[in-house]
Amino acid sequence: MGHEEPATAGYPPRGKAWRSTAVIFLLTAIALADRMAISMLIGPIKAEFGIGDFQASLLIGFAFTLFYVLFLLPIGGLADRFSRPRVLAVCLAVWSVATILCGFAVGFVSLFLARMLVGAGEAAIGPCGVGIIGASFPRHELSKPIAVQGIGFQVGPAVGVAAAGAILAAGSAGAFEGIPLLGDMAAWRVAFILIGLPGLLALLLIPLLADPDADRRRAAPDAVPGNPAEQVPFLPFLRENRTLMVLMTLGCGISAMASGVVTGWVPEYLQRSLQVSPAEAGAMLGTIMLVAAFAGQGLFAIVVDWCAARGMLDAPIRIGLVPIAAAIPLAWLAFSVEDSAAFYPLLFAFACSIAPFNTTVGQQVSPPALRSRISALLIFSISIVGFAIGPALVGWLSEFVLGEERLGQAMQWVATGSMVVTFVLLALARKPLVDCMMRKENG
Repeated sequence: MGHEEPATAGYPPRGKAWRSTAVIFLLTAIALADRMAISMLIGPIKAEFGIGDFQASLLIGFAFTLFYVLFLLPIGGLADRFSRPRVLAVCLAVWSVATILCGFAVGFVSLFLARMLVGAGEAAIGPCGVGIIGASFPRHELSKPIAVQGIGFQVGPAVGVAAAGAILAAGSAGAFEGIPLLGDMAAWRVAFILIGLPGLLALLLIPLLADPDADRRRAAPDAVPGNPAEQVPFLPFLRENRTLMVLMTLGCGISAMASGVVTGWVPEYLQRSLQVSPAEAGAMLGTIMLVAAFAGQGLFAIVVDWCAARGMLDAPIRIGLVPIAAAIPLAWLAFSVEDSAAFYPLLFAFACSIAPFNTTVGQQVSPPALRSRISALLIFSISIVGFAIGPALVGWLSEFVLGEERLGQAMQWVATGSMVVTFVLLALARKPLVDCMMRKENG
């Protein structure tokens, strides 16, 4: 007929919704590349600044997470009240410039501060991205677009570590000699600069984003936030659904510890314990994470949406228990092997198993006026527990308990333990999710 029909009444046309999803995917991948490239660069950074595994873990996780979590809920509140694309544009510029500034750090403290600024900017990608997607699709179609952003969360680190490894290898080969500014810098510094630049170019994509909730607010300017029917206070909503929100918040955070182990420490583990070159480590880890993201998230999203469309109210959790159960033995086995040939297939299987866990449940139960803040709450836990405490716990165990030569065992303990606890939390969350969804459908 020559024009797009909305997928469901009250939502934007399907093409417009998926265009926004594609842009969110790209911005998420850029954000995670900027965030996690440091894991490939930590070896030369340790050597230049004279720091140990624990301080290195603070740069990987805690420095970033400190400002990330401080800004999550405030940015989530702004995103629920104003234009999510505009909030995201400002934050994109901040984190991209801060990534570039990491390349000019003169010591541990200045790099720590630059990483904090990266975290402050990237606090927008989750609340704004998930909020835009959640406003663009009906509940039974949410898993696939949210999985697309979830794939971005996996693709980003893959691209970041692969690019960082390639830049380190190029620097060792003298590829930057004679290039103004870059020729006189260590390769790890060049990596931060080159990896940070695409974010500034990505500002051109912001006008392609749609924000249906903002459109509705403009149509009803006296209702802030949202339309009168959408005015649901944040804290009362949490109290009403406290069991589900506690279990899901903890589950998101503890499950992310496994991802924090992979993205934060596997590059160094490959180089230190398995004697793999930086170029191979970056290329192999990048490929594994990239394929695992599409295989894990993609299959999970298809199955969940199929089940949800047929009335399975707890589909994200019931289906999610299967890969989480598989991840427990895979985590133990992956970090017990002693050569890269055996490690790569086990890591791939483990990465596929941990990829599906995402924030779909939060968007399914959230009222429209709370989309970004509920997302921010879950991402808060993911950031603090998964990407700050997780890598720091590995670094602490390695440096102070087991010895740095036993980095793999520290990773094994943290990854396996986090999956066991996640399985228990998810199993307990099934009934509260069903109760919440039934109240929502009957209310």
